[in-house]
Amino acid sequence: MEVYREILPQSYLLILTDTDPTDAGAPAASLAYALRRASRSGKSSIWVDCSHLRRLPLSALRVLLRYYRRLQQRNVSLVLCHVGTATHQLAAKLPTAAFPAVLPSLLDAERYCNRRQSAVPLAA
Repeated sequence: MEVYREILPQSYLLILTDTDPTDAGAPAASLAYALRRASRSGKSSIWVDCSHLRRLPLSALRVLLRYYRRLQQRNVSLVLCHVGTATHQLAAKLPTAAFPAVLPSLLDAERYCNRRQSAVPLAA
């Protein structure tokens, strides 16, 4: 898996893509590195676009869940977009609080994150 990064005005976008099936690279390592950079960017939301993946590897899913918990503590939104059926079914089996929001498009991700930001009270 390759991870492309795009810094947007209010968010950090990660685009996950399939690589050559014979590539022995570790998908979890490249995703963890990208999420680490995104989490340090100062952006209030991180969007993960899975539209270029045939399937999300289990190791990558574990990394996403680990970062989701970390980012929740810092009030940073982590949102998955364009996930495949298998990932969507897995998300449906987990408690809502244990899995990032799964949305159909990046436009939906923007709307979701804007609503969340407006609902978070500012620190006094």
